[in-house]
Amino acid sequence: MAAERRGEKRSRRQTSESNFPKTQIDENSPIIKSFRRHQQELDSRHDKHERLVKCSRDVTIASKRIIFLLQRAGGADNQETILKEADEKFLEVKGLLKIIALELDGEDSYLFSRAYSPGLQEYIEALSFSHFLRNKTLISYEQVKATFEFSKEGGKDLELNPFDYILGIADLTGELMRLCINSAANGDKETPFEVCRFLRDIHDAFLSFGNVSRDVSSKLRVLKASMNKVEVACYTLKVRGSEIPQFALAEALNTDIISTEDRDH
Repeated sequence: MAAERRGEKRSRRQTSESNFPKTQIDENSPIIKSFRRHQQELDSRHDKHERLVKCSRDVTIASKRIIFLLQRAGGADNQETILKEADEKFLEVKGLLKIIALELDGEDSYLFSRAYSPGLQEYIEALSFSHFLRNKTLISYEQVKATFEFSKEGGKDLELNPFDYILGIADLTGELMRLCINSAANGDKETPFEVCRFLRDIHDAFLSFGNVSRDVSSKLRVLKASMNKVEVACYTLKVRGSEIPQFALAEALNTDIISTEDRDH
């Protein structure tokens, strides 16, 4: 009985639905035209977002390779050769940045910033690392911005968001910490102290920003951790450096850093 009642209800529903006339969409209706136009705009924006994400990933990968290359330059006899090789790879990255600039031509770049900002920050990290190895100074916002100007080459300029510059510089501190440890392990007694002074200046500058954003606050914590490791390494070099053989110096530095981290936790 229950099955028969369900069948009757289904039959009545199908009959009632068949009584409604099937409506046809009038493609010439202004409302339909408006919806079609918005659909095309959204599809176009989504496709552009996906292209920017892909290009940003390519920039990130290429920039990381440059950073790995530059880590070999610290204190190396062939530093100039490595830096020239890095410059050639920077040209490849700039080609990708040109593509991003063309994609953003005529668009509000802030609408797509989440799509390509990670790549820009990684590029700024690599560029600032190269600049430090050459000059022992911080690359300025204007110097970074100049590398985004392609109009003289017939392209479109890429706008540099100040936050991307700040966050890229914050990431630089991690690479400088690695440079400090590697330099000390290789017998370079000057670079670690140069890096330590440099990181302290950057840390003080970041503190002056205040709590401007969650990203900056997060980067500041990482920056402080990197600076602490560099300070421990410099302390070990200053106090115990003459006691530790060169072949055991790297292990001693890592041991002191790890013990300091455990004590802080």
